[in-house]
Amino acid sequence: MDEIGSELRALVADPPPSGIDVDGLIRAEGRRRRQRTWVWGGTGVAAAVAVVVAAPAFVAGGAAPGPGDGPAGLPTAFPWPEVSLCAGVSPKPSGPQPPLQSYGTVRTRPTEAPVGGVTRLTGALREALRDGLPDGVRVESAQPGCPEPQFQFHPSYREYEAGGWLRRGGDKGLLLLQLRPTAQDQTPPSCEHAVNPQDCTVVHHPDGTATVRSTLRGEPGEQQLTVLVLRPDGTAVLGITNNFQSGPEGSTTTAPEPLLTMDQLDELARSPGLTLYP
Repeated sequence: MDEIGSELRALVADPPPSGIDVDGLIRAEGRRRRQRTWVWGGTGVAAAVAVVVAAPAFVAGGAAPGPGDGPAGLPTAFPWPEVSLCAGVSPKPSGPQPPLQSYGTVRTRPTEAPVGGVTRLTGALREALRDGLPDGVRVESAQPGCPEPQFQFHPSYREYEAGGWLRRGGDKGLLLLQLRPTAQDQTPPSCEHAVNPQDCTVVHHPDGTATVRSTLRGEPGEQQLTVLVLRPDGTAVLGITNNFQSGPEGSTTTAPEPLLTMDQLDELARSPGLTLYP
């Protein structure tokens, strides 16, 4: 997995040229601040938006949870579904951490303990991936020792993140999922909330969920697909996939197109268990 971390560090040090209006996207960051991303250094859940939008912060990956890893006051044995956690509930910081991020939300923030949220969401994600990936596509966790992706909770941002590589034969692409409470300025759903407002549509689903879909194009053949799912219960789910990777010499395509279509990424991000309000 060092490949992923090395790739992301190369992105930060020397971002590749792009036809995207980066300055325009950065100017819009104020209203999209919940969509900033972070990665686990060295083990690397990679944020594809870093390629053409902004450089992410880095924190180090955690070890497998032990008896003392749960929040203070919680029993070691907890009554959530039995899911094998192969990494810590939260990543261990490698340096100074950002201050607690605060913004108005459409609903009171959930009070679920992070250890419970990580366990519950990891089980829901693994089930969704087993049932929902296209034929021939498999997912490779970005965390060493994890046979399947696991969510982790970032305390500064109060959000959950999981990701890794999608693979089909020699083709591969990034997969990233983040969950956070819906911000007040993310409603009503609008392309103002998209990573790329210039290539965006808003889809309304029968259950009241709305999805803001957008596509970013970098060098010829490079695509990044992004969905922002806004659930009626107040959960926002950000899903990203792409078909390229970057290094010191620039970016290269890793598949003719992303291994998930926009519809498939949307469906994955709308999996019923991916909610902050179970």
